[in-house]
Amino acid sequence: MVFDLTDSIAQRIVFAMENQEADFVLDARSGSVVPAEEKSADEETVYTLPPWDSHDGYRVLESFVSGLHAQKAKQELKNVLIAGRGVFRNFKAVIKQYPEMERKWHFYKEKQMRFRLMEWYNALRESWGLEVLSEDFDDSDDLIEEDFVFRAYNPAQDKDCVALGADAVFAEYEKSAEGELGQAFAELFARSDFGTTEDAYGFVCRTLTDDFAGCLMVSPFPSCAKKTVIMTRFFVNQNYRGLGIARALLSFCLSQLREHGVRWFIMVRVPQILEPTLIRFGFEKNDAGFVADLNKES
Repeated sequence: MVFDLTDSIAQRIVFAMENQEADFVLDARSGSVVPAEEKSADEETVYTLPPWDSHDGYRVLESFVSGLHAQKAKQELKNVLIAGRGVFRNFKAVIKQYPEMERKWHFYKEKQMRFRLMEWYNALRESWGLEVLSEDFDDSDDLIEEDFVFRAYNPAQDKDCVALGADAVFAEYEKSAEGELGQAFAELFARSDFGTTEDAYGFVCRTLTDDFAGCLMVSPFPSCAKKTVIMTRFFVNQNYRGLGIARALLSFCLSQLREHGVRWFIMVRVPQILEPTLIRFGFEKNDAGFVADLNKES
């Protein structure tokens, strides 16, 4: 069965490829990724996923470390690779000490897995008698990595910058229409803002000279929730828009939320320009806004 490799399906496949505890298959009819025992690979709509095991993961670790320029971190990570035991666990522990490098690692790993995914999909296209697709990937993520730092929100360093950035967004809403209508838009945005909660956390983007460029903040919602968060702030300062920062913030945030066991991610007050990006990342639109089930495989 011929199917399109949409961004949503690609993300599900990559997520399943990383799971070394079980085997998965793609049901092309529904676009879902399910445990292999639930579907027969002999069905014409069911495809085994691209191979990816611990040896592949180790080779990606090696190639990433070999390309690093920060000597201290590079040597620490090299020591992890030659230790012979607990490589993946220890690699994760070391790289967490270098937040900006950790983000680069997430992008690098996903890019390598996407190459494997495209090789697999192009082999299928050839079997269907279709032309292969280009395996060239957008280099914008690499450019962002070179010019910006993405890290966890630190109230002591970032609180004032986030507040000033939010004020600028309010001002933009006020200017979006004349007179009282613009004031109403700004007031509506301000009143519906969840960013004042003390338990808000998230990620910020700064330039290499430490200028604040944007943020994505979330809070447990309701406040007692363990696995549900709501977006509280999500903006990029005007001077840095159009560079892919919003997409990078969202990608990094989703990865970290999954690691910490969060399942539901709710977004309201979403600018229309962001809607296609959210859909590509697996969000679904409903009457309340957008919701992503971070455990969803279908």
